[in-house]
Amino acid sequence: MRVLVSALIIIVCAYFIKVDLIEGTISKADFYTPQQKCEESDKIQTITVTTAPGDTWESLFSLYPAENLTFADRLELVYKFNPHLLKQSFKPGEEVILPFRAKNANSCSN
Repeated sequence: MRVLVSALIIIVCAYFIKVDLIEGTISKADFYTPQQKCEESDKIQTITVTTAPGDTWESLFSLYPAENLTFADRLELVYKFNPHLLKQSFKPGEEVILPFRAKNANSCSN
């Protein structure tokens, strides 16, 4: 009879310890250190340009070339930075934000 009661007490204690470890009264974070998460992202540098009469996207892109951006990517970024130009063309004297270069920016956090 003592053996059965002792076995039952051990099983109940093991169950409570398992529930504590799984459901979180004893934090799992205390048993390991998290690895750093590093994400490489491109940081876009921009330049503000005042347009002149007769300017086109091609002329602005040739005056201010980008190192690692294609024409399509650069045009997509132009419309992202200047959403008002999506359905209209720019006027002379208007300030337009152009993507100038893409830099790799590493952001590491715990």
